[in-house]
Amino acid sequence: GRIYVGIGEGENPNLYAFIFCLDSATGNVVWVYCTNQYEGSQPNPVNQLPRAVVPSGVPSGYTIFEGAPVTLGCSVWTAISYDEDLKRIYATTGNPTPIDNGLPAVGWSYGILSLDAITGEYRGFYQADAKSSYRPSDIDVDFGAAPVVFTRNGQKVVAAACKNGALFIVDADTMEPVVGYRQLLPYMNNGDQIPTVDPHGPDTATNPNPVIPNEESNKHPAENFYGTYSTPAIHPGTQRIFVGVGGNNYHYVAPGIDYKTTPFMRALDWNTLDDAWELSNEDPKRYVKPSPPMYQTVAESGLSSPAVVNDVVFCSTSKIALYAFSVADGTPLWSTDIGDQTGGFNGGYGYCLGPAVSGDYVVVGSLIYGSDGGILQIFQLDGGK
Repeated sequence: GRIYVGIGEGENPNLYAFIFCLDSATGNVVWVYCTNQYEGSQPNPVNQLPRAVVPSGVPSGYTIFEGAPVTLGCSVWTAISYDEDLKRIYATTGNPTPIDNGLPAVGWSYGILSLDAITGEYRGFYQADAKSSYRPSDIDVDFGAAPVVFTRNGQKVVAAACKNGALFIVDADTMEPVVGYRQLLPYMNNGDQIPTVDPHGPDTATNPNPVIPNEESNKHPAENFYGTYSTPAIHPGTQRIFVGVGGNNYHYVAPGIDYKTTPFMRALDWNTLDDAWELSNEDPKRYVKPSPPMYQTVAESGLSSPAVVNDVVFCSTSKIALYAFSVADGTPLWSTDIGDQTGGFNGGYGYCLGPAVSGDYVVVGSLIYGSDGGILQIFQLDGGK
């Protein structure tokens, strides 16, 4: 009977961020937790509000923090996950404000925050490892997708993916790392970075796809536009995790993805985080069976979250398209081109959100050229639409 929602705006230096627990019948606030850490040595009390949001007095049932917090920002951009066994909620967080130079960072930024679902009390926090970014110069590495809770080999864990390109798995109780992390962006076979993956250069229209030496990209702080905004999808039967890869396409420099080297979705073994589908002998290695459609279309990225049902994994992309692959080996099973991208800096914006699966139906929402706003499409198992 409770609803959990995050609120905040990470780039605004005057706004605080919160997680609200609401009564689903009345909409009344049960408790509220500020995700801006007040003091670095301890968690915030539940129902303690910063003075800046309470002009005067003290509301009944609340206390007031009069000082300056460790940082602002730390917004919860995404949906919040709940575990009924531990009675915990899990929320991923964004950048501190002002944005610093990357990881490690101050406060509850760039990580996974755990609270008691009943009382709202702090239960733990995990911040992305500084070495997990594709480049040491990656900054503003928000977690732009929701965490997912599942049972792995008898252990309750939380998986979440970061805009720095990495996927993390932590223990749901202790918030300590499990397995480690996996950088989803590719490397050369000898472990070297690829110059065209996450290049850090000037955001100008003179050269939208620059080839910048790794040494230069590693020295110049910039956002990783190639990471992931995807909530992981879990397939317990094969012990696999599926994550969409690639970023937005509204920047001049290197929009979306380095499509020749990077798949728009990763299939991982949840025990090792190694690739679960066959890889080629190329340098860098690429998935064999899902190519095509992978590695074919300029800037095509898996901006949304995959969905797994039975032995099929669905993935929507910025092309704008929807695909179905075999969970077992990545064999393409079905696809549809939904429409053309709208106009934009680099030739077009491409958004296709979903898919959502219910019974024999798959649903996606898209923004396409020529439509008055977005469209919603429903596909049926027998091929109808």
